[in-house]
Amino acid sequence: MAGSSTRIKRFLTAAILVALFVLPDRSANAQKLDVLSLEGWAKLREVERYQMKIAEKYYLEKNYKVAGSEYEKFLSLYEASEGAPYSLLKWSLCLIKQKKPNTAISEGFQSIIDYWPDSSEAIASSFYIARAYKDMGEVRKAKKAFKDVVSKHGKHLVAVYSLVDLADLASIDKDEDEQVVAWKQLTFGVARTKESKLYCEKASQQLASWAFRNGKVEDGVKALAASYAEEEVPTRVRDYVRTPIDELVKNDETREQGHTVADKTVSWIRQQAPTGVSPEEKELSKNYWLLTADVLGYSKRPEKVREAFTQIQKKFGADDAILQRLGDWLKSRGEYDKARIEYAKFENKIEGNNQIAYSFRQEMKWEQAVGAYTRNLSLDQDNQTTWNQRIAETWRDGRKIPQAVAAYETLVTTDPDRADTWLYAIAYTYHYYGNKQYKEAIGYYRQCTNFPTNVLRMAECHRKLKQYKEAIGLYGQVIGGSPRDAPSALLQIAHTHEDAGAKEKAILAFQSVCKRYPKDSHASRAHALLQDKYGISVTLGGAKDE
Repeated sequence: MAGSSTRIKRFLTAAILVALFVLPDRSANAQKLDVLSLEGWAKLREVERYQMKIAEKYYLEKNYKVAGSEYEKFLSLYEASEGAPYSLLKWSLCLIKQKKPNTAISEGFQSIIDYWPDSSEAIASSFYIARAYKDMGEVRKAKKAFKDVVSKHGKHLVAVYSLVDLADLASIDKDEDEQVVAWKQLTFGVARTKESKLYCEKASQQLASWAFRNGKVEDGVKALAASYAEEEVPTRVRDYVRTPIDELVKNDETREQGHTVADKTVSWIRQQAPTGVSPEEKELSKNYWLLTADVLGYSKRPEKVREAFTQIQKKFGADDAILQRLGDWLKSRGEYDKARIEYAKFENKIEGNNQIAYSFRQEMKWEQAVGAYTRNLSLDQDNQTTWNQRIAETWRDGRKIPQAVAAYETLVTTDPDRADTWLYAIAYTYHYYGNKQYKEAIGYYRQCTNFPTNVLRMAECHRKLKQYKEAIGLYGQVIGGSPRDAPSALLQIAHTHEDAGAKEKAILAFQSVCKRYPKDSHASRAHALLQDKYGISVTLGGAKDE
């Protein structure tokens, strides 16, 4: 690299006068820092583009040593090119990738700043210097460099990146005050662009969480209001106040503060609720009030939540949406019977039964769940298949195999267009939920047409039954009929031979995977097994390693 450094210095000496007169000011360019803009490409001559493409190709391939040499070649050949500072920037980045940050800083990034101070590459270099210091663990230097970037290039994307890094360094140092400073700048001091938007939003969320955790509800609201539309802010406040309240109330010393944060948040959300009489305004107001029930729930005060739902029902009536939220909250507390009382009040009886059934399934009360679904069979003639499927799945989840199979058989009859789906479901039920009912599963897999999945499942069942010859024959069908699944099937043949105690046949099959499918991931697995389990070293082309 000593030779390279000398050549770079020689180039810079020759190029400095050119830079003073040729290169325009591109400091406002907000492009990706390590990618040459279309404008930049357009200003290169054809021969320059050719050489740059070679360098870029190796860089994209992560062959940084060769890429660095090619960027250096560009600098030697085209010292007067407008692509010179960019090429030096990429040469410097190649050094970073090769763990040579000091050389990258002193002979690359800093040289760009010295010789092309008005270029976009100079701005990028100032950031990369700071980032290099950070990666080297030079925290003091990194902080100073990042702050200089923000001070000098506050409207450029590098300022955004620098603020993010400053916040990260502050987190490592457990310096909350510095974090807050960075978050505030990102939230309130940075223009929202396509490139900066996500960073600013993340910072506003972090700032809001910090504010809520410290009892500053209004500050938290302001932080989120900087990133979201007015009507969306209450929902976001509900989302980001949750963790701070949870952390506060779980500690005896801060529990009261957590309650205060919750109450202030509730008060603010209710103040945002529209007071108009239009359907849209009423619906939005109701949704905001429901948010307050969530917030009070975070504060672990169930009496406050019940009071909130009473107020909500008094103000808006007891429609299905409100009853749903109340029921779900009761269910979250393990009060399933009380939740079902609320679901039973639904105006939409079909959905009410659906919620009741689901709650029973959550409690693993299979018969009661089926009872609720069965009621929907008489109420909802247009969706018989849906409820019969739910019944079948409920029995299956409860490992009530005869009942599940009977329900799926009903579906085969009532929904013949999807008979294959239901036959496969029966086979799957016997296979994975039954009590070693592999023979029954095989019988239904045979009736399915979803090759090769059904055949692979049949092979699994035969292996469970120790019918290894049959399993191997089925895997062979997959190899012949489904090229995509052939590597996996051949690997399974090897495992099947292992199951049968046929060690030599297993080894040959593993070797065959390596030979026939050297670029497939299953070959890598076969290679590892041969090496680790059997002490046999082969290439992924199948030959033995020397």
